[in-house]
Amino acid sequence: MENRRNQYIRKLNRILILPLVVLSIIFAVAGYGSVNPQLVGELTGGLLNRARSLYLHTVLAFPVMALLAFHILVQLRFALMSWGVKDGVLLNAFMFALGIFVVILIMLMDPRIL
Repeated sequence: MENRRNQYIRKLNRILILPLVVLSIIFAVAGYGSVNPQLVGELTGGLLNRARSLYLHTVLAFPVMALLAFHILVQLRFALMSWGVKDGVLLNAFMFALGIFVVILIMLMDPRIL
């Protein structure tokens, strides 16, 4: 039987999937809007021009990457457990260190944060 902490982690991961999908779609459309503003402007009824698309794409980069990294790390944790890695201090320390490493990489890629 799965312990209560793992159940909460899975629930949080499921809750965060919807905002991740919505933000990813907006992020992709805004990114394409900065490259092809005429088409995206027509498809969005003039809501997104090149400047707005570029701004949205820039602003959403960190939240999308952070949510995606969290989702991937949670899924990796449960995949490792299903492959036989014991849930314990060592696994949690590894996931924590990997999470810190990913956050540092994301922060280095986004110059607005530093």
